Amino acid sequence: MADVKKIATRDSYGNTLKELAAEGHDDLVVLDADLAAATKTGMFQKAYPDRHFDCGIAEGNMVGVAAGLATMGYVPFVSSFAMFAAGRAFEQVRNSVGYPHLNVKIGATHGGISVGEDGASHQCCEDFALMRSIPGMTVLCPADDVEAKAAVKAAKALEKAPEDEKLKLAAENAQKAFELAKSGEKIPETFKDFLEKWVYSCEDQPALLDKIGGSRLMRLKNEPHLGYSTTH
Repeated sequence: MADVKKIATRDSYGNTLKELAAEGHDDLVVLDADLAAATKTGMFQKAYPDRHFDCGIAEGNMVGVAAGLATMGYVPFVSSFAMFAAGRAFEQVRNSVGYPHLNVKIGATHGGISVGEDGASHQCCEDFALMRSIPGMTVLCPADDVEAKAAVKAAKALEKAPEDEKLKLAAENAQKAFELAKSGEKIPETFKDFLEKWVYSCEDQPALLDKIGGSRLMRLKNEPHLGYSTTH
């Protein structure tokens, strides 16, 4: 039987960030809060020093910097211990990233009670609950190094269309869906969500919702571009 090579998920996190950059993802930048050695973003820092930002022991500021970078078209990966990324910086994650729906990824290491001798102050068991309370946040929890690599790539792939383009597309599809519904024709699956978002303004709201089998009234679906993952 072949020996099983044990690789920490945080090692996969750092390596995969470096791999993505090498594959040509020039918009990828990495931020850390004086923990690059522990979160393993030091691997990325060594390969791409100009795209790694150590914000010091100031996690809230780090998230704010990441939000600013996201508005300029970059895809920032914010890295720290779960207690600090989800706990100490919660207000900034909520208001600077979640509220404006910015394309920011958060890689949180040392989650749960895995920090051992660091003690209860670093043992974050609330991170999932906190992140899931933010509309639009996607939470990923890889179980091993293989899943960690896949999770980082999946997080990078969760992109956001510019707001004006998204709204334009929604309006166009909603109009098409209205016309189909009124004529009694079958509405394609791709139009259903758009119609549910816009149908609140129509006089025939109950009838139209019934036609498409919908039940939500202007309840926007979660945006998939935000990402939170925890590694150990």
